Amino acid sequence: MSDLREQVVPLHKQTLQEGVFRRLCELILEGGIAPGQSITVAHLAEAFGVSPMPVREALTKLTGAGVLTVVSGRTIGIPKLTSARLEDLRRVRLEVETTAVRWATERQNGALIAALTRAFERLEEAEKNADAKHYIGANYDFHFHIYRHAGSPILLTIIENLWLQISPYFHLLRGSGNFRISNHQHRAIFDAVSARDPERAARALAADIDGAYEVLAALIGSGAGEGGGKPRGRVLASTP
Repeated sequence: MSDLREQVVPLHKQTLQEGVFRRLCELILEGGIAPGQSITVAHLAEAFGVSPMPVREALTKLTGAGVLTVVSGRTIGIPKLTSARLEDLRRVRLEVETTAVRWATERQNGALIAALTRAFERLEEAEKNADAKHYIGANYDFHFHIYRHAGSPILLTIIENLWLQISPYFHLLRGSGNFRISNHQHRAIFDAVSARDPERAARALAADIDGAYEVLAALIGSGAGEGGGKPRGRVLASTP
């Protein structure tokens, strides 16, 4: 019989690796790694207070998933947001996230409505105070209460990866004046889910995704996105 010690990763090591990966994902979702900002294994290891190994493994995983990219040598960063990348993310989000909201709406219950109510109240409070940071956090919670309720771990994993790719650019929406529009769309989503109307919920979510897309497309066109210059070609903006 083989020695299990040769086959099983020590729990403390596995826990450390998972912890570093989760914290790095949180950092990306919170805007802690900005588009155009470069990071290194050594810098992150020092910030997290760990050895380079778990950081390197987490970065490799995120790079392979398209969340991060190798900038040069040992430097990692957020991939440049081009019109083509933004359009690709939009199209995939429209497919998978509207599926998730349909499934969640069909499974709607009191617990989901209560969670969405709390998240929507936070969104309104952030809008009232023009607090972009808290708005983005509440926006994430509002959406993921729905996606988790869809009952599909596979679909949830796909959506989590998409949000890791797009979230750094949500922070570019700060100061854009998009708060009222987004909360109007969130109200439409909330009402449709509450009414147990999957198709109306999907349309409302699609409008929310398209709204964010249009603002980001305008930022790219103005040269305000990562990379500084205007992308080649024309950004195709869709309507809600």
